[in-house]
Amino acid sequence: MSTLKDVAREAGVSVTTASYALKGSKKISHETTVRVKEAAKRLNYLPSGIARGLKASKTWNIGVFLHGYSGPTYGDVLQAIHDGVSSANYEMMVCSTSVSDRLLMERHMDGAIILNSFIPDKTLERVQSPNFPVVVMDRTIELPNVSCVVADNVAGGYMAVRHLLDFGYKKLAFIIGGKESYENAARVEGIKKALYEAGIDFGAVPVAIGDFKEETGKSSMKSLLNQYPDIDAVFCVNDEMAIGAMNAIKESGRIIPQDIAVIGFDDIPLASYTTPALTTIRVDRRLWGYLAAVNLLELIDRKGSGRIVKIPVELIRRETVGKISVGIT
Repeated sequence: MSTLKDVAREAGVSVTTASYALKGSKKISHETTVRVKEAAKRLNYLPSGIARGLKASKTWNIGVFLHGYSGPTYGDVLQAIHDGVSSANYEMMVCSTSVSDRLLMERHMDGAIILNSFIPDKTLERVQSPNFPVVVMDRTIELPNVSCVVADNVAGGYMAVRHLLDFGYKKLAFIIGGKESYENAARVEGIKKALYEAGIDFGAVPVAIGDFKEETGKSSMKSLLNQYPDIDAVFCVNDEMAIGAMNAIKESGRIIPQDIAVIGFDDIPLASYTTPALTTIRVDRRLWGYLAAVNLLELIDRKGSGRIVKIPVELIRRETVGKISVGIT
């Protein structure tokens, strides 16, 4: 039976291009689409997961379950997951609806990748099996057929606070997310670790709670400035809230970073285009998505067992942190 790789080779294109062409994507030119479809016809290629499943007892489908499509992080992650699974001739099905739990329980696919914190652990515990492995990207959970591929959020939170302290900022504040978020909890753990090492009590530091969106970053920053007007630095646990905080600081008449420094987390595309450009913690979203796909494929092929994989993070120095303390150059 011919594979997608065979079709791509026959048509002289990449596997990803062949996949998009066979789906009729407008991203691919008409000429290339015709060439790919003719190659598929010559090779008697069957793109249907159902047709292939009849021969291989597999659906050749991978389910990707998201909380939603909005937000700047999903594009790169989804593209990387697609590239990973399509290279092994799997199709990617993306679900972001209220029926995610039901679709997971029905298991009309060969495995699942989860980036949806609203899918409870007990659902994952019920569905995971040697014949239906799962990769989660938004939490850590210990189950035999579940791998966790997560950013090193603790290290990132620590890195951000350490950076501010090393630059001489002393009156720190934080804008964090809700307790239900694994990423938020891990980043706060990193914050606490850095403060503890510096002899600072987390309970004595101003903290506002947002919902990871720009609007709540702005409103939270306004509230902090009203209550604590002498703040000289703020760390927001994601870039969207950091951008909102920057807007509030500017509206208050303060200057970044001379009056208040700002640091975010994620390094979304917009972070390098803010004025001034946002200093942040980078998560390599393409690596994150690709390793999620690779780990799921290994579980499907019984080449591994459930494990925790941490994606390293990196401090990206831009223009929103700049007060120089003695000894820092």
